[in-house]
Amino acid sequence: MLRTRLAVLATGIVGVSLLSAVAPRQAVAASALTCSAVVPVYGINGDGKLRWYGHHAGASGADSWATGSGKEIGYGWNTLAKVFSGGNGVIYAVDADGNLKWYRHLDPATGQPGWAPGERTVLGHGWGDFVDIVSAGSGVIYALDKAGDLHWYRHLSPATGKAQWAPGSGKVIRSGWTSITTLMTGRDGTLYGVNTKGHVRWYDHTDPTAGGTVFGLGTGLVTGEGWDDHRSPSGAGAGVVYALDASGRMWWYRHVDPLGGAPVWQDRRPLKTGFSSFTTLFSDATACSPDQSFTGYTPGKSGQSLYYSQGRVGAVLTEGARTAVTYGRQRKFAETTTEATVSTRAWVRLLPGPWSPAAPWASSWPAANIARTDEDLLEIATQYLADAPAKVRDGLLYAGDAHYGPLLPDGNREEGSDFNDYLGLAWTYDDKIDPPEARQKESLDCSGFVRMVLGYRGDYPLGIGDTLSKSTLPRRAVQMADENAPGITVIDGGGARPTSYANLQTGDLLFWDANADDGTALDHVGIYLGIDSTGKHRFISSRKTVDGPTLGDEGGPSTLDSATLYDRSWRKAKRV
Repeated sequence: MLRTRLAVLATGIVGVSLLSAVAPRQAVAASALTCSAVVPVYGINGDGKLRWYGHHAGASGADSWATGSGKEIGYGWNTLAKVFSGGNGVIYAVDADGNLKWYRHLDPATGQPGWAPGERTVLGHGWGDFVDIVSAGSGVIYALDKAGDLHWYRHLSPATGKAQWAPGSGKVIRSGWTSITTLMTGRDGTLYGVNTKGHVRWYDHTDPTAGGTVFGLGTGLVTGEGWDDHRSPSGAGAGVVYALDASGRMWWYRHVDPLGGAPVWQDRRPLKTGFSSFTTLFSDATACSPDQSFTGYTPGKSGQSLYYSQGRVGAVLTEGARTAVTYGRQRKFAETTTEATVSTRAWVRLLPGPWSPAAPWASSWPAANIARTDEDLLEIATQYLADAPAKVRDGLLYAGDAHYGPLLPDGNREEGSDFNDYLGLAWTYDDKIDPPEARQKESLDCSGFVRMVLGYRGDYPLGIGDTLSKSTLPRRAVQMADENAPGITVIDGGGARPTSYANLQTGDLLFWDANADDGTALDHVGIYLGIDSTGKHRFISSRKTVDGPTLGDEGGPSTLDSATLYDRSWRKAKRV
């Protein structure tokens, strides 16, 4: 028997809730972000010329630029090893000898050439060996060394350039960042680190003014991915980032939750081209700031609505889908068949109906749900792992260690175990009664597992038979994947393995063509959990090889990126 190892759900909650339930205001036109009328963006080309650009739409990413964008405001900047913004026209640079120098552009709003007295003032020495350096504004500087230690500094005179530093400058405030290669600032203690896998990790430094060593809840969680092919990404504050791609195009990005770290971004926007010869791009580090009191809805990426509670993303809702993700207290999911764990602040809840901003319950749902910590769909899913404790109500076993199906004479597991077979209950549909199969008691095949979690436990309406409906979850994986079944498709490989994970959201249904015996039919379904502690995209599903639900690696990793069966045969993702 393969399912003998203890399966663990680590339900320990770290800290207290980040969100509180407050009365929402319908404010779709409002914003959780404010940017200056012109966001200064600077670039250094191959000839060492420093050029100024004024972006008119820092908050929206529209391709709108101030008159004079691209003008030369300096030269000789190619002799510098590192250049970064200190905010409000302040620029810091490290020369070839490791000296940290200060500059202040007098007119960052219009780009007129002109520099404050004292430009090139040397503020310190020994800055040449850092992996990366950024400023959060107000003189706060973070520097990452080759040993993976993050150092804090605060320049006391950023406006005048005097070489004065706060006590404790240079102290190590965080260690273990050996895989981080690039830093980006979000101002006010928000910091991003891009690692060697292209994942963006979010950090909340709670005391940037004094350089304390305490970081906030959720620190270190992955909040973005696919950044390994970006050049010179630079934060403008509040999650707004400018970066160059390999072709020399500038792009605008926005992480919509700089205060809370939820892995939610706006759709990226293409900006100017012609930067292929540029070696450095940096935006003003303090041009944008979050509204820490904002509560209400704003538009998210295509088809999504974001609900903010006191400046933090509290929920993400997708038009046409009933599953919503709320962000609150952090949890860790684990199983003993793998050393990998999934730490997440995501909680998956079922909406009263498919999401629409015009839904009559839209204004009341967030206040009643974003701060909830009772079991959600993810926790329910783990209640069927190996050795999960039995849960009984009114004499009915409704949760606990589930098998996949009865063992057949040929050594395989029988398919066909639905939720009502596990329960031992007859289930009434509109036009028929489905009696339980006694031999399939306490068993769930892959689609039966999903129907147990979303349907019987989550109250998603269930259907059976060959006729599909957008309002009922059908019986088989291939039917769930159909466009006539509930939900919306968020990723479709078109018969091949998808090439991007960018649109995946915790709680999405994943579909595979895992069995060659049925042609190209989608024959396996699971639930996406998130990025695990090894940087892989991990899911939970019920599988024959381990005789039931698993998020572990026995019989093959439960990940989408391990060059094994569930990597090669992944085809589609839907949000129901």
